[in-house]
Amino acid sequence: MVGIRATNHREPENKMGLTRAEQKLQAEVEAIALLIDVDFWAVEENYKPKYRKAKLELMKDKLVRSEVIYRYTLIDEFLTDVICDYYFRRPKKSLGYRDLWRTKHFRVFVHYLMDETFLLKKLSVVEAIKKVPVDVSKGIKRINDVRNAIAHSLLPENRRRYMAERKVTYQGVALFSRAGIVKFREDYDIVHKYFWRKVFGSR
Repeated sequence: MVGIRATNHREPENKMGLTRAEQKLQAEVEAIALLIDVDFWAVEENYKPKYRKAKLELMKDKLVRSEVIYRYTLIDEFLTDVICDYYFRRPKKSLGYRDLWRTKHFRVFVHYLMDETFLLKKLSVVEAIKKVPVDVSKGIKRINDVRNAIAHSLLPENRRRYMAERKVTYQGVALFSRAGIVKFREDYDIVHKYFWRKVFGSR
């Protein structure tokens, strides 16, 4: 089968006391990692020496892209929540919108407005509702820029803004590196802390 290779990777001992459900989920995660070629723990067993470096680079690329896109979607969700809270009333102490989803007004608003509104436009709406700290706003814009680059280009280093250095950078550091992800997460953590308080802090 495509993407699946024989491996001598041993099942980890259950030292952490995982439940049966957790063990099953862990096995599924490992199976998915094998399918999508991010089995970095078994690179010696699964790949010939001449392919290992290229495979590891590809794994790193996939991990970094998934992290950036995942955090971007969380920010998009926070912005959506703020806008929804402005136009709709959530029950106090509620972390979700289960009751609102039962109403046509809310479904139409989310499906035909929020789902079709890009992130920076949502940010501008949120800033119109209440001033957003400069560091939060700038962090969102940097995350949006780099997300667009890696989500829409197989080789983002060839995009005009990165062409001179021939690599995607974040705050002056190569994004596809540990240091780059640290820089990226610094911005994300500032954004997350602010919006978590704003969306859920008083509930």
